[in-house]
Amino acid sequence: MNAIRGILAVYLAVTAVAAVLLLAFTPVFHDGSPEYPIWRILNWFMAPGTLAVLVVSVLRDRSVARRGDAPDLLERVSVSVALYGSIALFMLFFWGWIWTLNPDSETGNAVISHNVYFPMMDALYATLCIATARYLWRRAVSGG
Repeated sequence: MNAIRGILAVYLAVTAVAAVLLLAFTPVFHDGSPEYPIWRILNWFMAPGTLAVLVVSVLRDRSVARRGDAPDLLERVSVSVALYGSIALFMLFFWGWIWTLNPDSETGNAVISHNVYFPMMDALYATLCIATARYLWRRAVSGG
């Protein structure tokens, strides 16, 4: 189980770093067309990451709720933020990704909205993936 946590932590961290780097450097090499071929590839790796973040945050929330002792306020808030953030990420990511899989979606106002929508969603993805990877890595290393 610890090996799975470690592998998942590395996967989430790598996809988060890839999303951050691609987000930062897309304006440097993008030609202005509505096509983003590298993002189309990365989205296939971000989809399982989004699901993993959601599952881990739900399991973590259930674990904290089931414990006999009352969790401290900071732990309860961090678990809740991760849970609701992962729910929002799940909805935003899959709505946007399925939208882009439609060949007629990249026209007019949709392209303009993607200039705001996707950077915010990618930032949320990177933030939640790094936080979840950190949590999983600590659990894998400590054996808990």
